[in-house]
Amino acid sequence: MDQEKKLTGYPSIDKPWLKYYSEEAINAPTPECTMYEYIYNQNQDNLDRVAMNYYGTNTTYGQMFEQISRMAGILESEGVREGDFVTVCMINAPETVCLLFALNKIGAVANMVCGANTPEELKKYITDLGSSLIFTIDIFQEKFVQIADEANIKKIVVTNLTQSMSFTNRTGARLLKGMKPLPLPKDKHCCSWKQFFKNSRVSTRTCHISDAPAVVTYTGGTTGGSKGAILSSKAVNSVAQQYILSETNLKRSSTWMQVLPLFIAYGITSSMVIALAVGMTQIIRIPMTESIADFCKKFKPNHVLYGPAYWEKFSDENEDIDLSNFIAPTSGGDALRPSVEEKINKYLQAHGSPHPILNGYGMTEVGAGVSVNFPHAYKFGSVGIPFAKNIITAFDTETGKELPYEQDGELCIQTPSMMLGYVSNTEETANIIRLHHDGQIWVHSGDLGYVDGDGFIYISGRLKRYFLYIKGGIQKKIFSLDIEKVLLKHSKVDNCVVVPKSDDKTFQVAVAYIILKKEFRSSQDIEAEFVAYSEEHLADGYRPVKYYFVDKFPLTKIGKVDYKVLEKLAEEKEYELTK
Repeated sequence: MDQEKKLTGYPSIDKPWLKYYSEEAINAPTPECTMYEYIYNQNQDNLDRVAMNYYGTNTTYGQMFEQISRMAGILESEGVREGDFVTVCMINAPETVCLLFALNKIGAVANMVCGANTPEELKKYITDLGSSLIFTIDIFQEKFVQIADEANIKKIVVTNLTQSMSFTNRTGARLLKGMKPLPLPKDKHCCSWKQFFKNSRVSTRTCHISDAPAVVTYTGGTTGGSKGAILSSKAVNSVAQQYILSETNLKRSSTWMQVLPLFIAYGITSSMVIALAVGMTQIIRIPMTESIADFCKKFKPNHVLYGPAYWEKFSDENEDIDLSNFIAPTSGGDALRPSVEEKINKYLQAHGSPHPILNGYGMTEVGAGVSVNFPHAYKFGSVGIPFAKNIITAFDTETGKELPYEQDGELCIQTPSMMLGYVSNTEETANIIRLHHDGQIWVHSGDLGYVDGDGFIYISGRLKRYFLYIKGGIQKKIFSLDIEKVLLKHSKVDNCVVVPKSDDKTFQVAVAYIILKKEFRSSQDIEAEFVAYSEEHLADGYRPVKYYFVDKFPLTKIGKVDYKVLEKLAEEKEYELTK
């Protein structure tokens, strides 16, 4: 495909990223099947390979499909039907993987919730969908017992994290790590996993509707309330297929670390389904219990997808590990600052990794990943190129018109992996999925960024992260990122976040939370130094009225900076305006 000549200067028309893709990747049709059918069809000649390695227990593809069919049959016998929503509040384990595909096989929808949510939040997620059957692990069981009657829950099926471990690993986890299973509550709603799946009925029925709801995953809620995004099988399969067709180094003989939580879209689409559709071995671990260094030493994995914070910690630990086995060390889910990317790349290169960190971009509402750097298509500081069937471009936030290359605007996305909509929230659905003047539908990311002439995407910040500053009758919208960029240039700053705080005189003002570099954390009169720095480098309205020096930022349940918590803390603390 000839992409040498730019036709218009606008990314959505020129699609310059297509020069990096093969004709097969560009023209391949999206799989018109369910998630279950996709991985089943891809592995009929691969049934003896290990699909899942979970703390010493290996499950082959053949065994996995047998377990899925058995679970599906028992779910049907319990009255689960096509279109029913079943709530799954579990952490990474073979049971979670098989349950997810068993529900998909019979056309039911997995409502994937996080056990860290409050009982009230869980009740809302359940009642919004009319979900009466719950699968959970013992550490979360009491939350569901507490809300069972109010949420019209009929049955709570409980398992534990050690159930599928090998005998040695299970014994060690229970004795040495305190993971002894909790007793099942004496409640009419509860039964054990083994009781529920004690029969041996096998399902012979398979749903074939690719665009029906398959999973509900919840947004991180970093700047607003968490919302349930309904994803179809087609959306999930699209993310996996596009990555598989684009990454030339994917092999069945490889191993993939499944460490992202399976209750987030990235864990399902950008991690689990990709690995299983290729036919790799997934090394399944309980999320956030081990560092990247830990499982690199144990398993020498080829593919690792994790958030920036974990990759930064990995490089900071600076352990002497041979990383020549890396095929795709990938980061996504949150911003990766250039200084951190450079630090990670130096560590990877020094320890034999043939590739730098491959940063990607996506959001729950589009099935997670929509762009990524590949070994053959990489630019430092970018979040890569759009997948072959995706279009990503920037629009002017005032006029709504598409912007040419290199110009900052709101990034909008067209993709076959677009969600069906939010649960019980048509207003927010219409706010993010919009029909433009040209008659085309775009997903509005809420992220500021631009596209360069080769089609690489660069993120500038969050559109919603701004505050209103009013002085002399003039209102000004000030973006937090503009302040953060200046503060990050200070030689003592490792990272920073700026949030708004209410103010009687100017409506809102800026408050800065700063993580200093380690060697400066004991500095004296540091706030005065930053006040002087801001006076010199920031205009009126942009200067923070207060600086808080912290060791780390609060994180959401999925590991992103929790701006809402910082805003609440800023409101609760007193300050004096800097004159």
